Amino acid sequence: MAANPRFRFLYVVWAFLECLLFGGLLYGWGSLVFVLKEDRVFSDLCDTKNLSVSDVSELGDKSTESLDAYTVAADSSHNASDVKENGLELNLNCPARDKRLTLVFTIGSLLFCVGCAAMGQINFKFGTRITRLCALVCLTGGTLLTGFTSYDSPWLIFPGLSLLGVGGIPILMTNMQFSMLFTKGSSTVVSMLSGAFDASSGVMLVVKLLHEGGTALRWSMIFITCFHAMTLVNTFFFLPQQFISKAPPQPAGEDPMDFEGAVELIENNARNDGSAKNAVNTETETLKEKGQMQKKELPSLVSCIVSPVYWLHVVWLSILQLRFYYFLGSLNFWLTELLSTKEEVSYYTNVCLYTMMCGVVTSPVAGIIYDIFKRVFANSRSQLGRDLMPAVIPLALTSVLGIILSLLVLFDSESILYPAFVFNTLFRSFIYAMGAAYIGVMFPSEYFGILYGLMIILGGIISLAQYGFFEWQEATGVMSVNGFLIAFMTVSLVHPVYQWICCRRAESQVVIEE
Repeated sequence: MAANPRFRFLYVVWAFLECLLFGGLLYGWGSLVFVLKEDRVFSDLCDTKNLSVSDVSELGDKSTESLDAYTVAADSSHNASDVKENGLELNLNCPARDKRLTLVFTIGSLLFCVGCAAMGQINFKFGTRITRLCALVCLTGGTLLTGFTSYDSPWLIFPGLSLLGVGGIPILMTNMQFSMLFTKGSSTVVSMLSGAFDASSGVMLVVKLLHEGGTALRWSMIFITCFHAMTLVNTFFFLPQQFISKAPPQPAGEDPMDFEGAVELIENNARNDGSAKNAVNTETETLKEKGQMQKKELPSLVSCIVSPVYWLHVVWLSILQLRFYYFLGSLNFWLTELLSTKEEVSYYTNVCLYTMMCGVVTSPVAGIIYDIFKRVFANSRSQLGRDLMPAVIPLALTSVLGIILSLLVLFDSESILYPAFVFNTLFRSFIYAMGAAYIGVMFPSEYFGILYGLMIILGGIISLAQYGFFEWQEATGVMSVNGFLIAFMTVSLVHPVYQWICCRRAESQVVIEE
């Protein structure tokens, strides 16, 4: 079943719900890691032999019996599980456990990027339906493996988190096609879906709140697994088996009907008018040849990949994504270092995830800004100016937001947490909204999956540097790493500046020729 433009608003609403509920579960790591610590995952790595009673003062008021149990466990060189069995919930700073959980997120975010490229290839070769069925299998495996992660089976979180990412990105990738049904505001649709993808981190926040209320992690993840069946509606009824193609540009004053519709109209008229029958074949062949010519004008995939515009965009996203991944991965470490109690860490973790859910609102802002500048530069003299100039301000604004975030986290104060979370949400919204919208506008829709996937996997390779940053922060603290990232973030400004220079040269050349 092909997508019918008359129902495009229904399609977008359904796609929005899919991205919101299942797309970016990986980004809920800040909440998930808190749940995993509560369930004592990797707590066997914590050595309690040399701890004193003062080391557990952050646990709050405990009974004398519990403290005695802790002392006995420590003196007897028992591990964290022994302490738990004696009735004391252990919540200590444990570098070995934090390092292992950091490794989980690093591998998960890398395989998320690798999976994005793999799904892009599958999408390009086999079409939309096969891609979404593969995503269904991956996300189902990811939710179940994550749900059954426990103290006895902590290794399940490695494939679990990775599959959550791999199964989530195709939901966004395939639903982006619906923007092709809108002749105006397509970038806004892309950014709105990207915002829903961002806000899906709130699903993990709900899981955390349910866990605090007594619901086991596995039951929450089983529910998500069952509810994920709703994506089959889109797979088999709304989206086509292959692709929704971008409509070819129409000359001014020409009816926007596509050539296939024109052929059908001519043939229908011919049935009612015998005198037109002789002209039908000629007109039909002309329209079909026009359609073939339009298809042949499609640039090659290789030419798109090797273009400087594409590679600058890849570098731009890689730098900004590394900044975002480091903030998300180090959130629990940063809050634990900055705050004094477990309750405060839990509260601000919730605040961060609540704020990220506002990406539903902030991401469309990026698309709206992009669409506004497309109208502003629609009458530029050069084709380059019409294509590239609208992206200059939104891309530069994204880099500036990342620099401001890096400046905020340098302040060792609880008062900067709220503005830091707000700028992180704005930053993340603009990264992926502009990352996807730019490719959707600059390149053919048939190549979107593979170009977007290749960009994400290259960005994922760069994001491996975050593990080095985590090692660095354990040695010197998060402030030194964030100081370096400020300088690193300024490199991303090369992308919009280069585009601006190229557009100015193209405009000047047109003026000279005139």
